[in-house]
Amino acid sequence: MINHYVPTSLNDALKYLSTHDCYIMSGGTDLMVQKHVSSLVLPRFDKDVLYVGELKELQYIKEDKDGNILIGAETKYADLLLSPIVPEIYKTVIKEIASPNIRNMATMVGNIGNASPAGDSLVPLILNDAEVVLKSVNGERVLKVSEYILGVKKTARKNDEIIVEIRLLKQNLRYLYRKVGARKAESITKVSCLVGYQIKEKKLIDFRVAFGSVGVTIIRNLEIENKYKNIEVKDLDVDRVISDYYQLVTPIDDQRSNKEYRHKVAMNLLRKFLLELKGGIDE
Repeated sequence: MINHYVPTSLNDALKYLSTHDCYIMSGGTDLMVQKHVSSLVLPRFDKDVLYVGELKELQYIKEDKDGNILIGAETKYADLLLSPIVPEIYKTVIKEIASPNIRNMATMVGNIGNASPAGDSLVPLILNDAEVVLKSVNGERVLKVSEYILGVKKTARKNDEIIVEIRLLKQNLRYLYRKVGARKAESITKVSCLVGYQIKEKKLIDFRVAFGSVGVTIIRNLEIENKYKNIEVKDLDVDRVISDYYQLVTPIDDQRSNKEYRHKVAMNLLRKFLLELKGGIDE
């Protein structure tokens, strides 16, 4: 028998999780699709479901003393778009996620928990070293989003834990971003690329690249990034950067696209962004 539980507080939810292995559902925009069977048939679950979408204590957006943005786990995408303190790069990405109706229900934590390499918000989260706060009756721990997501649908969450907060760490980057899909917003991403950079006195003092939908997780490589930090922007070797990322981008064939197309698009986007960066973007 499958039980459905609706807690009235976070503590109530944590107590339930301490004794039950279950799915955690907020808006259900991912989970309900995954468990869909066919038209006119209710979704089929194989274990208990904990509904947390109405926990008001997890619905907030605020700034801490260090300038980091703290987002409660049940904050909807639509609320992030309206917030004056959410960094613009996240809004740019969110605007291309699904439809307004879905954004009124879906959460960024849902994207993280789903752990799909096609999760659009994961690209800026991982590029910007964002963190998640996990809580259980035994305490809490903090992980980078890149540490939390282990693979396709695989995460570091323990059965008794729930993500209660996302921390967007303060950044001083500029960004170049593009998502490629069959339609502008409602389609699942075929390829996405995000470049973050900071230039000071004509030197590239920070340089980051993240790709979505072209590997088992979001692709980011700190070793490659460090190679190009503190060099003169005019000395940036575009072909060398492309070569460094070429073998890391390992897309698959699926119903949305084929791996050859995805690989070519990913490399073309990176080249375009590097040329833009090198071509005289003002500090």
